[in-house]
This record gives sequence, C-alpha cells and structure tokens, in this order.
Amino acid sequence: MTVRVRIDKDRARQILWEEAAKALAGYIDRTWEASIVSLSDACEGASKTHIAALGTAILAKCTNPAVDVFALKASVGDRGYSARSLAKDVLAPNARELDINIGATGPEPLNNQPYFHESTISRDMNVKGNAAKAVSILCDVLDRLQALPDEASARAALRAYIAVRRRYGPRYSKTIDLTLDVTIDELIARVIAFVSADSEGGRRAQAIVAALMDLISGVDRVKARRINDPSRTVPGDVAVRTDDDDGWERTLEVRDKPVSREDLIILASRAADAGVGEAIMVAVAAGQPQIAIAEPRAWAAQRGVSLTLFTEWDTLIRQVLLWAPTPALEAARHLPNLVQERLIALEVPEATVASWGAMFVASRSGGPGTP
Repeated sequence: MTVRVRIDKDRARQILWEEAAKALAGYIDRTWEASIVSLSDACEGASKTHIAALGTAILAKCTNPAVDVFALKASVGDRGYSARSLAKDVLAPNARELDINIGATGPEPLNNQPYFHESTISRDMNVKGNAAKAVSILCDVLDRLQALPDEASARAALRAYIAVRRRYGPRYSKTIDLTLDVTIDELIARVIAFVSADSEGGRRAQAIVAALMDLISGVDRVKARRINDPSRTVPGDVAVRTDDDDGWERTLEVRDKPVSREDLIILASRAADAGVGEAIMVAVAAGQPQIAIAEPRAWAAQRGVSLTLFTEWDTLIRQVLLWAPTPALEAARHLPNLVQERLIALEVPEATVASWGAMFVASRSGGPGTP
C-alpha cells in the first residue's frame, strides 16, 4: 500500500516557534543565511511570493523530511503536500505574530501568480522577465533543501530563513491617537487630500472604502481584494460577508478613474451572478462625468441587485457614519486608525502610512495636522 507523506500542522507550528526563539538567540547557519539573502534581494522589485514559497517548503521539510520540497499540491506524488494549505494555516498567521516578513502578506500567500495554478515549483514556471532570476535562485535553494538528510539540518535552514526575513519589510510607525477628536468636515477634507495626492494604483481609495465598511460591519466581515489577487470569488474590490458568514451581502467597486454607465451594468451583472444583493460603485475620480443612474439601477433591480453610485467622498463618508452602530462623531474618531490598518494590509509604502498618520497627529497648539 502506498503511504503518502503527512504534514502535521500542529507540529509545524511548534517547530516554527521553537526555531524563531533560537534564531533570535543567534543560532544561524551562515551559508543558509547567504542563500536566503540572495533570494530576498532578487525578489525586491519582483514577486515576493517566492519568499513565502521558500518558507513553506522549509517548514514542510522540518515537519516531515520525506516531503518533496518542490511540490505545491498533494496530488503530485507520494511525497507531495499542499503547500498552499500549510502556508495559509501555519506560516502566514504565525509569521505575523513572530515578526517574520514572508514577502506576501495576505492570508493565503501562495494564492498569487504563478503558484495558484501550478502543481510544482520549477525553473520553467511562467513568470515575468524580472522574476526569472528569483525563480532560478529559489530552485537552487530548494535543490539544496531537498538533499538534506534529516529534521535537524532542515531546522538550521528554517532558523536562517527566520533571521533573514525579520530584517526585511516595512516597519510601519503607527502615530494616530485613538482618543483624538476630529470633526466630520475635517475627516472628509483629509480623506480627499490624501487620495488626491497620489493614487498608488487605487490602493489609497480602496483602503478608505474598506475602512468605512469596517466601521459598519466589523473588520472580520470585510474583505479587501489585494492588488493582482487572482481569486475573484466575489466581484468588486471590497466585499462584506453576511452575518451568518454564509455568503456576501454587499460588494463595492472602487474606481479612481472615470466610470461609465456600462461599468455600472457590468458590476451589477457580476453581483447578480455571484448572488450578491447589493452592489456599490465608488467613482471618486476628478472629472467623473454625470451618469443617469435610473436605467442601470432598474436593470440591476430586475436581477435582484440593489445598485448604488457614489461620485464624491463627502456623500459616501457621511452616509457610512450614519450607518455605523456608534454615534457619527465617535465613528469618525475611529476611522483614521482603521484606514491606517487597511493601508498596511494593502502593502503601501511606509511613507504613505506616515503621511496619513501625520494628518491626525495632535499638537499642543491645535487639532489634527496642526503644524
């Protein structure tokens, strides 16, 4: 009878925490350290998912030395395992607590190109030109990892990985005073100024909208789609789950470029296909033309979707503050911190988080943002 390798996730977590403590004490193999630094450097400006892939493979090798470290799915053979599952259930959540930057910061690190549709890691994986070097280095490191004879030698690689990846990644400074009073007018003005200063591929606007949904539905129910995330189980950039966690109650598309009537129809159509009863288009770009909403709204209603269009921050923010379960002024005081957390989750540069926080720093001479 064929016996497949098994990855004990509880034991994997235990190993990760044990080796994190040893890495902090300085028990580092310098040859492994050099290899992981080399991969880390190659991934700067390319896909950092390769870093998460390596961490997952090392952790799998520590947990069961018989594993095929090139495998991404259990179906590849007797030594295969689900790398995506190990990354999601063990590496990602514990790395955050242990301050290990694994490159990809989402809840499913291997749910990105090219990993989400591959069965194995190889030098032939279809990647963009600037990532080819990173893949080559990754495979070189995996060749060495594959040849390790036992758990102890794999643990040495894990310690080096932890030590190196603790040095990388942004160190966000959280400067927003949670007790700071801010008027609704001040809040809206700062949101408009912040989003207008730099789009950052729409991430600033998306963080604002996600935080607004956090206010009314709670962080645990709100999903903000990451940039280039191939997983589209629900349309839109921000979505809110139902209270019973059995589906999606609303989806929001965030656009910082002008949208058309056709864009509204497309959003409503996708919402209907996904069984989402409420679709909201947030079209906040400068120069957004007026759209006759009545026809698209009627079209959507015939398909069981309530369609709403917001074309300015003022209206959206005031509406959400009224929806919030706390009084509007209290909700306004909490929003800046929620936006800060969403910006970090969307991996904006450190300077972006700092510039948002600077708008809400109290001084002795005045209110938020006073010089």
